Amino acid sequence: MTTLTRRAIFASAAWIALACESNHAPERAAPDAGGAGASMGGAGTSAGGAGGAQGGSAQGGSAQGGSAQGGSAQGGGQPDDAGPPDAETDAMAPTTPEECASPQDSWVFCSDFESGNKDEWDDYDGNPDTTNLLMDDPGPFALPSNQVMRLRVPPGRGGADLVKLLPDAYDRLYARWYVKYEPGFDFDARNHGAGLHAGARNYLGHSDTRPQGNDWYSAWLEYNTSHHRLQLYSYSVGMYQDCVDPNGQCWGDVFPCTADEGQAFCEKPQHRETVDGPTLQTDRWYCVEVMMDGGTPQSQALDANGQLDFWVDGQEIGPWTDLWLRTDPDLKPDLLWLSLFHHEEHSEAGLMLDHVVVSRQRIGCL
Repeated sequence: MTTLTRRAIFASAAWIALACESNHAPERAAPDAGGAGASMGGAGTSAGGAGGAQGGSAQGGSAQGGSAQGGSAQGGGQPDDAGPPDAETDAMAPTTPEECASPQDSWVFCSDFESGNKDEWDDYDGNPDTTNLLMDDPGPFALPSNQVMRLRVPPGRGGADLVKLLPDAYDRLYARWYVKYEPGFDFDARNHGAGLHAGARNYLGHSDTRPQGNDWYSAWLEYNTSHHRLQLYSYSVGMYQDCVDPNGQCWGDVFPCTADEGQAFCEKPQHRETVDGPTLQTDRWYCVEVMMDGGTPQSQALDANGQLDFWVDGQEIGPWTDLWLRTDPDLKPDLLWLSLFHHEEHSEAGLMLDHVVVSRQRIGCL
């Protein structure tokens, strides 16, 4: 099978999403020391640069650091725990847009976009209104005076995004947000999406290369252009699905893997789909949540226990619990990236975001 054939089968392959913030910083520059970062009142990250980030290219993220707040010190353990099991069904819909006014103890970041500005985000470009518009919208719960963030990608290849450097690094993190695709959005346009990142900021959006286990790993929630359902697109030391050169050149693994039934990509049955999430529609809100757990750091894939999972409107699509994500105990999730990236031409319509929370425990829907 040729390289081009392998890339064509995966609608999301060959990601070079550094272009998403190509105007922010030079590609793959080495991180250097800097200042403190913004957070929910927490301390800054261990290395800095613009907005408290590490210097370097693309979009943000601090390197390792901080004590583990979720899971065991070696990862793979249980967090404080997964929060209320029926959070999606037991909670009443909010009557105020200000979710962040009453944060839970386990939360490490919250944005309901009600501040009226973009100061809490750490993007190099300042989030111009042409791509990142803070606007009035009733939001997921039809509330008056509610504000949301709209992301629209300029014509051609590129992206729009929000970067948040978290106040610490954690073995296990959950990130929940609400998303609505605008009327006219094209689900056939190749894309990459939003999620959690572990490692230095200059690796954010990097592609085509297998991480080493002590530098970075990531998982982004994006839609599949064939069946228009959400999936996780992940880079890690243990990636295997689309590696032209098993010792180096790779493109991200997809969870659940739906490209085939094991003939070329989805070789591990436990990584294939077991449930069908919803087929995405425009002009409606979805509650999505991602979980990333680095697992026990180890030098080989055997007995790996890193974990990824995600939920759509409370429906669990995973989990995937045998993933080799890291070799270094200090490499932990430390960055949230809310992004929409397109490889080529796409609709003018973008997406809207609201009620963003990052937590050491399961969050659930409002």
